[in-house]
Amino acid sequence: MSAAARPSGWPVILSLLVALSLEVTPLPADLAAWRPPWLALTAIYWALAYPRRYGLALAWFAGVVLDVLKGGVLGQHALAMTLATWLTLRFHLRLRVFPIWQQTVAIGAVVACHQFIVFWVDGVAGAAELNWQRAAPTLAAVIAWPVVVALLDGLRLRLRMLA
Repeated sequence: MSAAARPSGWPVILSLLVALSLEVTPLPADLAAWRPPWLALTAIYWALAYPRRYGLALAWFAGVVLDVLKGGVLGQHALAMTLATWLTLRFHLRLRVFPIWQQTVAIGAVVACHQFIVFWVDGVAGAAELNWQRAAPTLAAVIAWPVVVALLDGLRLRLRMLA
């Protein structure tokens, strides 16, 4: 691929910064439980769109930045996002050809693994609470995935970022 045909990295960085800001934006207590893991969804999207260019290193770095911003256990979100991105990369050829409803179900399973790792690290750190609110981000991610795909696909098409 020539340098002229290679997609620019700034839309990816910009979308990750927007996702980071959505992750740390204060919400009322009732809505905070339903916050989708925006950063994980965005990293999964870019791993699906460009599996050879954006993958585990991007997910790990974004996860470390999220850990620093949230002030939790360092490496918690980095581990969870790296695992979610690895699962996405492992099955990206299948996921890319799924219709959006099947892709949403599959991404829901990937996000459930992400949330389990976050819960597990919380448990090791002694801060885990098992209640219905642990499933809320996964359900919110299933609802948000088609929106994320539509927005980022629109960005890719507008900027002519070809896969």
